[in-house]
Formats: sequence, C-alpha cells, structure tokens
Amino acid sequence: MLVDPGGGGAAFAGISTAIGGILTAANSGSFSVTPEAGKALLSAIDDLHTAVDSALGKSAILGAEPALGNTPAAKVYKPFLATVASDPVQGAIPVFRKLKSDLINAHAAIKKAMDNYDATEQANTSILT
Repeated sequence: MLVDPGGGGAAFAGISTAIGGILTAANSGSFSVTPEAGKALLSAIDDLHTAVDSALGKSAILGAEPALGNTPAAKVYKPFLATVASDPVQGAIPVFRKLKSDLINAHAAIKKAMDNYDATEQANTSILT
C-alpha cells in the first residue's frame, strides 16, 4: 500500500505539493487570478473547508467501533473498521486534518493571486495614463 510519509495516504499526497506550488508562485508574483475566478475558487475552498470541519467534528464517531454484534467475524472487523478512520498514518481523520491545513494554505494562495492580479492591473493602468 502506498503511504505518504507525512500521513494521510498516497491519494492525498499530491494536494499539499500542488498547493505549495501555487502558494510559492503567488508569493513570487508569477501567478495571478481575476477577482471573479478568485471568488469562485475561494467559495469552493470554503465549502470544502466547512465539509472537512464537519467530518472532523464527528471524529469520535468515525473512530469508534461499529455495532456489528458479537459474531466471530464482527469481533475481527469492529476494531479494524475503527482504525480505518483513526489510524495515525493512513486513517481518514489524519487525512482530514491535513486537508484542512492545505485548504487554509489554498485560501491564502488564491487571495495572494487575486492581489497579484490587482497589482498588475494597477501597474498597467498607470502605464497607460
């Protein structure tokens, strides 16, 4: 199984890298986005952030053993299913925590990219006038 060394599994490993690249590009001034596009991106980021917060709010439920009964199979599956959410390396809860952090960084990157666009527009306007 592929595991991201920072936790969260391989499925989400590229998100941090991509957001880091966007943030670096925005901070260097080489990435900009129009206000309209930025607002749409920020809205999507904020919606996902709300969903992640909601999931993390239910982390106690996600990490609990499900009520499957007392059959021999249930006794095997109950602890395993609880670790699907709570495993510190590959579990859903660490993935959600990392995703929440990535979304905060993505929000900052898009805001900076919007600022870059405004600065470029102002510079171009001043050249023309």
